[in-house]
Amino acid sequence: MSPSVAKAASTSYNFKNTEFKSLGTISSTKTVGGLTFVATSSKTMSVIKESATVDGQSYTYALALGGKGDKYVLLYSAGSGIDIFKIQVDSAGSGSTTTTKASTTKSTTAASTTKSTTAASTSGSTIEVSASGTSLSSAISKAKAGTTIVINGTVKSGAINVPAGVNISGKNNATIDFSQTSGSSGRGLTFAGNGSTVQNITVKNASDNGIFISGSNNTFKYVVCTANQDAGFQVSNGGANNKFYNCNSNHNADAKGENADGFANKLHSGTGNYYENCTAEYNSDDGWDCYAAHGAVTLVNCHANYNGLCNGIYGDGNGFKMGGVDNKTEGQAAHLDPLAHKLTGCTATGNYAAGFDRNNQSGVVTMENCIADSNKTYNYNWPATGKPSALGYTVTFGKAKIISCTSKNGKNKIDGATLSGSCVGF
Repeated sequence: MSPSVAKAASTSYNFKNTEFKSLGTISSTKTVGGLTFVATSSKTMSVIKESATVDGQSYTYALALGGKGDKYVLLYSAGSGIDIFKIQVDSAGSGSTTTTKASTTKSTTAASTTKSTTAASTSGSTIEVSASGTSLSSAISKAKAGTTIVINGTVKSGAINVPAGVNISGKNNATIDFSQTSGSSGRGLTFAGNGSTVQNITVKNASDNGIFISGSNNTFKYVVCTANQDAGFQVSNGGANNKFYNCNSNHNADAKGENADGFANKLHSGTGNYYENCTAEYNSDDGWDCYAAHGAVTLVNCHANYNGLCNGIYGDGNGFKMGGVDNKTEGQAAHLDPLAHKLTGCTATGNYAAGFDRNNQSGVVTMENCIADSNKTYNYNWPATGKPSALGYTVTFGKAKIISCTSKNGKNKIDGATLSGSCVGF
């Protein structure tokens, strides 16, 4: 009894839907709705009408796996997602069944009821988390790729590692309070996998980063990180092609003021990370920090305001600090890592150091239609040469491009930049 469901699903399937109910008996390979079944004439599959109740959930249709003997293995479907169960039938015509959860051992056959190689995930399902109901850690333990965890109101949690493809959404001013965490292991939400979407939540009080991302192709919308003890958002260790829309990172502060940026796109972050309509303000260190990044970032209509002081803690205080020296790659001497960052329509206001800062970036950075106002050292700090402390020698940087930008109420150092378009205040 070993026909297999050969294609894993990232969407939900409901066996009571017409496309499945009309299948009849499957005796050869067949694909329906993106789900591929592998069967043979001696080991068939068929969708049957049969009711069962498992863990309080009622099921009405099942995929029956045929074969010799008086036992079946059935994949029962609910309205959103598939659960996999072993159903022991006394005889093929009997109405008597006993039901147990299936094992989760790795295998490519349906007979061992594998979850990792079949469509039997909780793909497409929703799990609600609330202060009086299911905890976030419990929801995470049940979630699979495609599952959406809904945060209802304010909940408390320890540090969470979010599985690849698991989504998080919020309602009723959804807030995850990570005040239970402690030390450098106390990151709030960690995304080491790919393909998650997070929206409409606030993450606060983590003892390290609010959100840490080393995975790729994750999307964050209307997410707030506040009052964490390291950077609100951090993308590092190869994290690439992550997208941030309308996110806000504020009042994050570490004890020394040296690490808690609003958005830390640094320390070997990958290519393609993108920020749009995001704001970093009142963080102890920088708004954006691209120190030792390995890929260029794109920022569109983003804002960095009043960074460099939070709760009496002072840090570097740049608005957009664009990095450039990598002295953190094991086995390699410190070196320049030129990157072509691009900032369009961004503003930097009232930061305790520079608004737009080269920070030894030797690549050609483009700033277009940007505005810097009342930053304490420079509005635009783009020197032609510098002596990075990690290198110990003077280097000549690539010429930055400042296109149709504005400087207000501050001075500029731009001998390492080229002005063009309608620039004002330089």
